[in-house]
Amino acid sequence: MSKIHYAWLFMRRHKYLIAIIVIALIVGVVDEDSFLNRHPRRVHIDMLRQEIANYKQQYEDADKKIRELENNPRAVEKIARERYHMKRANEDVFVFVGEPEEEPAPMQEESEE
Repeated sequence: MSKIHYAWLFMRRHKYLIAIIVIALIVGVVDEDSFLNRHPRRVHIDMLRQEIANYKQQYEDADKKIRELENNPRAVEKIARERYHMKRANEDVFVFVGEPEEEPAPMQEESEE
């Protein structure tokens, strides 16, 4: 008998196993939604969820400041004085600007000569 005949007999006996293996390869590797493509997508989704959480926190902080400004007139004065350097008619405002801090030089390894 020829090799083709033996291959045909093998395929007839194990047709379900071969079908399961082919389907698993298609789903696992070749398909657009394969397991290989799922991991980068999952990482991207986690990153977007973290970004959403950060934006929600920023929104809550801004909303809290807006409510404080609407309810407290002293808060408006405080922000006007701090951010815009506004002053009352009978006072002077001095703005102190600090010198930028120098970054320490990176440590260099001494080479043995």
